[in-house]
Amino acid sequence: MELAVHGGLSPEEWLEHFQRAAEASMRSQFATEEDRGTLRELAFDSREDGVWATVSFSMASHPGITFIRSQRVMPDLSSEEDPDFAAMLLGIHLIEWFYTEARKKTPDADGIIRN
Repeated sequence: MELAVHGGLSPEEWLEHFQRAAEASMRSQFATEEDRGTLRELAFDSREDGVWATVSFSMASHPGITFIRSQRVMPDLSSEEDPDFAAMLLGIHLIEWFYTEARKKTPDADGIIRN
């Protein structure tokens, strides 16, 4: 699959910039949330249908629980958005998922809630 990217960057350059921006944005956003969160990991996985970001995080309001959310970022975000804006969108989607769905779910036996 050919990955389209916005702004004339190569897919590798876009992803590197996106990762730096996403990590910084999420750490900042988690620190200011009412529930005080902590980014544990941001990992990427190349699949047949594109590149997926998997974010694991915890929230002070839910001790002992790890939240894990995956979202396709290439080409979904990369084809239309620059890496900084796409990183902000990923953070918004993550926090929205936490408040609207994840915190209402029961964790599995390992204390994990996934989308």
